[in-house]
Amino acid sequence: MPPPPVPAPIVAPVTPAPAPVPTIEQIRYLEGLKTATRGVAQLRDGLNRVVRTQQAGDSLTRRRAARRLGGLCGSARSFILSGRPKMLPAAYADSMRILAKQVTTRLDSLNSALPVCEKTAGRDPATVATTLTGRLKTYDDALLAFRNALKPDSTKAISQQ
Repeated sequence: MPPPPVPAPIVAPVTPAPAPVPTIEQIRYLEGLKTATRGVAQLRDGLNRVVRTQQAGDSLTRRRAARRLGGLCGSARSFILSGRPKMLPAAYADSMRILAKQVTTRLDSLNSALPVCEKTAGRDPATVATTLTGRLKTYDDALLAFRNALKPDSTKAISQQ
């Protein structure tokens, strides 16, 4: 009679530690960011229209896009102003606080350009679009760094195994 088969040792899978639960202040920050991001999306829409119509030859279409950008700057400003007070960088600690502060600073910079956009986009859309595009780029860079820092780091989980 052959000997019974030796059972294979049972290995428990190693799971990474769950991400820490966000605090109430962090949830408020993210809700404010979500609201402000709606305004930024409207602003992007207006800028894209102006850029597309600058290449078109029709002056009526250009003028219409420029006026629409002015209106969208106003509504974007409303969204940013309603979301920004919830975004307190003190909700985070250490390096996350620095990144959260950069996002709010860049958002404030973008917001400060919007009253000028409302008033002058109809007359000089190219200059307004150039100014806002530069500020949007810096905001996007700060937002990307913040969101990447929020994600759980998968390299840590792999190295711990």
